[in-house]
Amino acid sequence: MRLTRSVFVVGGTVLAVAATFVAVATANGSSETSSIVPSPAFSASELSAYPSTDWITAGGGITDDRYSTADQITEANVSQLKEAWHTSLGIPAKLQKTLSEEGSILEYQGTMYVTDGQSDVYAINATSGKMLWKYHPTFRYKIGFGLFVNRGLGMGNGLLYEGILDGSVVALNQMTGKPVWRRQLADSAGGYSFTAAPVYYKGNVIIGVSGGDAGAHGFATELNAATGKPVWRWYVDASPGTLGGNSWPKNSEYLHGGALWIYPSVDTTLGLVYIVTGNPVPWNGRGAGDNLFTDSIVALHVSNGKIAWYFQTVHHDIWDYDVTNPPVLFNAVVKGKMQEGLAVASKTGWVYILNRATGKPLIGIPEKKVQTISPAPVGYQLSSTQPYPIGQPFVHQCSLRANWPGPAPDGKPFKVGCIFSPYDVSSTGDYLASDPSDTGGVDWAPSAYNPQTKYEYLCATDGAGASIGALPKAEVKLVLGSAYFGVNFGPSSTVLANYGRVVAMNVTTNRIAWDDVWPEPCYSGTMTTATGLVFAGQSSVTAKPATKTTAAVKASSAVLTAFNAWNGKVLWNSPVLNAGANAPASTYNVNGKQYVVILAGGNTLNGSKPGDTVYAFALPSS
Repeated sequence: MRLTRSVFVVGGTVLAVAATFVAVATANGSSETSSIVPSPAFSASELSAYPSTDWITAGGGITDDRYSTADQITEANVSQLKEAWHTSLGIPAKLQKTLSEEGSILEYQGTMYVTDGQSDVYAINATSGKMLWKYHPTFRYKIGFGLFVNRGLGMGNGLLYEGILDGSVVALNQMTGKPVWRRQLADSAGGYSFTAAPVYYKGNVIIGVSGGDAGAHGFATELNAATGKPVWRWYVDASPGTLGGNSWPKNSEYLHGGALWIYPSVDTTLGLVYIVTGNPVPWNGRGAGDNLFTDSIVALHVSNGKIAWYFQTVHHDIWDYDVTNPPVLFNAVVKGKMQEGLAVASKTGWVYILNRATGKPLIGIPEKKVQTISPAPVGYQLSSTQPYPIGQPFVHQCSLRANWPGPAPDGKPFKVGCIFSPYDVSSTGDYLASDPSDTGGVDWAPSAYNPQTKYEYLCATDGAGASIGALPKAEVKLVLGSAYFGVNFGPSSTVLANYGRVVAMNVTTNRIAWDDVWPEPCYSGTMTTATGLVFAGQSSVTAKPATKTTAAVKASSAVLTAFNAWNGKVLWNSPVLNAGANAPASTYNVNGKQYVVILAGGNTLNGSKPGDTVYAFALPSS
């Protein structure tokens, strides 16, 4: 996954455990916070059930379907949705411009919980929008190269769980926002951070570390939810002498990369937790080998962190095609047989559909020969085959010469290629334009699955692709906490800007059922309901004419959009929001009224308008 900014906050020395905190109660008196109902120690059945009244995990439940059975808002009346309230989080405008707001909102028994890009946590009355308390962590450790983003919380047994940018995990008292424990798991100066939402399950908390492109060594870990004490830790990059260890050169390359950018899903019956893993680093210039278990879908035994099965989606990745979308669990008839399935959309432009007990493809994912560089420069050996899912890609997978007319930065014409086309080494990068780009396909923005339609709803980026070239190996230096790419990034197409797609993929065929094209990338994720609706948020982008170095950009407005889940017809657009709607929507029911909520705060990666506002929509009272 490509990171795009470098910000430093000076802190202290690295310690084994804990850090200071600031918890600010913003309620007027104790009566406000006393209305907060603490969550129970949710059972496995409660966590895996489809949400109806509350939204208790980032994915709605630990199957990550983002599917609600709440039935008050329907196809027939969704056009009547009105703003119920909106609340500013109070982030200074200057700071807003540096943050990406991608947090999935939790709600339990009338109180919602929101995170922002600097790891602050807010408790808000879910019916009025009134702030109840705020938690602001201080960073004792330098925050290295990376995105300032937080994608949500875990919740259970009266506590909220958050991964923080400085490499720590904290548990907060749900009633007050005060820390119960905070455990430092990694050194953020070395590139480590937590951006994904933790998952609460059976008295423990599961989370994965981010920061692979800054040299971090990716791992997933399970902590005791009451104390923060580690239960197990599993490293993404296989070490010598272990399963997958021979897929790395006999050097220290396996000690870097393989970040976990998003939360996992859990099958409570099988006792498996499903994680998706990031790319190896540097992107290019590594020795031969598939680099397990980067770019993979991995099932671990939730009890001990031991690997049950894996499926690698890209061997020896040099394109940043890491897997960053939450695994969606589903049951459906595939090829005439009821299957326990798992579907993961990826930056490659494919959905990978597997049996979640075995990891075997349900529809078929044959290995196909791909182009390599011959003779390969030393340290640039590529895989001769890659997995090709049977079905349809949901974005373009080849660049067109017409979209890359001008010379590359080295004065030569761009080379034009398709997915898995290799790029060569030269002092200037030898630029290849290929599709999808490193930000194309489906990135972190979570997908949703509707068991009635059998469709998975994707939030995707399409376009001309990107241009990239490899640096000579001698010029690739590892500085922990700094960018560790090993590539030259060329300019974007001057003809075609990136644009978005909301796509419904039939998981029984892996083919497109419908799609809707947007003028800007879709970067919010999706949410679907039993009443036949799909919700997705749009960005706010100002129209820009074409120049010699950039393509024209169409204007777009930040709105929350509702689609017909069966055919993709747009049924409703919200009033224009104050900022880009680049976080996932959630829904819940309080006192007989169903709400749909979203955080509109923009995103630094796609340049949408920054902000800090939570919006709630509901049907007018009769």
